[in-house]
Amino acid sequence: MITGLMKYALPTLLFTFIVMQASAQKGLPAMGKVDKADLEMKDCDFDKGAVAVKLIDYGNVYYRRGKVGATLFNTVYERRVRIKILKEAGLSYADVSIPYFDQDNEEQIQKITAYTYNIDGSGNIKTTEVGKTSIYSKRINKMASRLIIAFPEAKVGSIIEYKYTMERQKWYRMRDWYFQGRIPTRYSEYQLNIPSIYRFMVQPSVIDKLDIKEDVTEDNIALNDGVYTVKVLRKNYSMQNLKAIHDEPYMGAPGDYMQRLEFLLSQIDYGDGDVVDLTRKWSDVVAALLKDEDFGLQLEKKVPETDAIMNEVARLADKETKMRLIWNYVRRNMNWNEDESIYADEGVVKAWNKKTGNTADINLMLLNLLKQAGIDAYPILFSTRDNGLVNSFHCFVTQFNTLMVYVPLGEKYFILDATDKNTGYRMIPEDVVNTKGLVIKGTDGEWLDAIDDKHKYKVMAAANGVIDSNGVMKGSCLVNCDEYAKSERVALWAKDREKFKAAYFSKPDISIKIDELTVNNAGIDSLPLEQKLQFTYTLNSSGDYRYFTVNLFSDLETNPFIADERVSDIDYGYLQDYMIFGSYTIPDGYAFEPLPENIAMTTPDNGIQFNRYLQAEDNMLNVRMTVSFKRFFYTAQDYADFAAFYKKMLAKLNEQIVIKKKTAP
Repeated sequence: MITGLMKYALPTLLFTFIVMQASAQKGLPAMGKVDKADLEMKDCDFDKGAVAVKLIDYGNVYYRRGKVGATLFNTVYERRVRIKILKEAGLSYADVSIPYFDQDNEEQIQKITAYTYNIDGSGNIKTTEVGKTSIYSKRINKMASRLIIAFPEAKVGSIIEYKYTMERQKWYRMRDWYFQGRIPTRYSEYQLNIPSIYRFMVQPSVIDKLDIKEDVTEDNIALNDGVYTVKVLRKNYSMQNLKAIHDEPYMGAPGDYMQRLEFLLSQIDYGDGDVVDLTRKWSDVVAALLKDEDFGLQLEKKVPETDAIMNEVARLADKETKMRLIWNYVRRNMNWNEDESIYADEGVVKAWNKKTGNTADINLMLLNLLKQAGIDAYPILFSTRDNGLVNSFHCFVTQFNTLMVYVPLGEKYFILDATDKNTGYRMIPEDVVNTKGLVIKGTDGEWLDAIDDKHKYKVMAAANGVIDSNGVMKGSCLVNCDEYAKSERVALWAKDREKFKAAYFSKPDISIKIDELTVNNAGIDSLPLEQKLQFTYTLNSSGDYRYFTVNLFSDLETNPFIADERVSDIDYGYLQDYMIFGSYTIPDGYAFEPLPENIAMTTPDNGIQFNRYLQAEDNMLNVRMTVSFKRFFYTAQDYADFAAFYKKMLAKLNEQIVIKKKTAP
């Protein structure tokens, strides 16, 4: 262990050097050497049909003496990846993008090497080194960039390989390691070389076999008064033959379901029982954010040319009305550049002048104006549903990817996002509803469960159809979408009206044609999105029989849960209500065959409730069906029962109505 002298050497940076070198990648083929059998591989034997497979994924972490006056240690992170391209879709993995934080040289990428391997016309292995023009950096924002590696010789059947070293000026944070990814992984290894004075907590999230090897070596540290010996703990973690994590319907972030290791520096052990707790607290995070030029200090700026709107706000008495006016003003005048961040990029003043910015630029601007109007408001940090779950025990701000505004008013609160032009202010934005956020308030911050059980995904479809003797239905339908259903549809309507029509009304599985579509209320928050359509529906026929479905335009026509197994949880994000009404007239000379039974179904926990009522009188059929989701979340362990119920429910929703031509007397 380190003597008492070492305790004082650490904070005062008395090291002259410390090097924890990478060990050889034992058992792995050398960079630049590939097996011909891998080049001839046509499929992944443990994950059939994969578009590509990661043959090698190797990481190595060690520590090097940092720059005097800047940092105690630099963390050196070596990465080597080898990928086999199996299908055309796998070529996307030959465009490598590696994000890194380069502000103030916090992270630097060095020693980049990349190769493409192919079999030439003579059956020999051809190795092509990727040229410097195909390796370049691309800026994301003022804090971060991406290293781009393009493999111009890559094609189906190729193997690509790249290696790089990243040096970080932060020694207290170790990169998490993902054994599993979006394509299958044949072999993944993570090697750590950690001075014994550091104690990291390791949290494995694995279900398959994890091999762990451990040994201890020694390195010398030269101090001003001599050379000291320190033990280095070397750990190797490895896994093999891991299937890819694929997108599944209503899935959260894929990374939440990948097998991985997560690390947290907890202590420094100086020896002789002298242990210092280094566990970070959220109070440290909050204090740092409030002092940050791109976060807290932006709250001291004045948004220019806003006197007129603020004078208008001052004439109002009700705080909620003031808040709504300011929120609408900012979202009407600002355009989001589609960059999610908790840190301002342009800053509120420059962003206002340019009328564009990232989420932090725009929402910090909103926050400024709310505070100026005398309304209590605070930044709230979220990790969006597609970014992943937040672990509140790991006090790292990098878990969050977006910033919104939290406004408590009396016994209720609002979460506002001025980059979202489609969601009403009373609703929690869809990508964070029913997740957890950190309010930057007080010294420690406050965790908020952003639960919304009042607003739902609401769809009402009311169809009226008349069937002629040729088996063609001419009809009209009113579809009203409210709350989260409206937000979703308005966003697509504003972006691409043809895609909107195709997504919600063109059904390839039935003979239906939309003759006319009118959409109203897209810009009126207080009214549902009204979609009026005229349609032509050619019924299926067999002899004297005609068949048709009454589940038209409900958004529940197809079953997304057809897989036998599921890895991820089902996360709708919100509760849901569907109402389906219909009135159908059949032609003279036809009669209804026995109708499907009226039915009420529910899951054992009442989480999903389905009701169907059908009534025929003479040549008229009236339909009423309702589906209500009382839960928005189901675990993967619930999937078998959930999928069985959903399949049965969809079968009832889509059960055919049969009419038969009457026999002549």
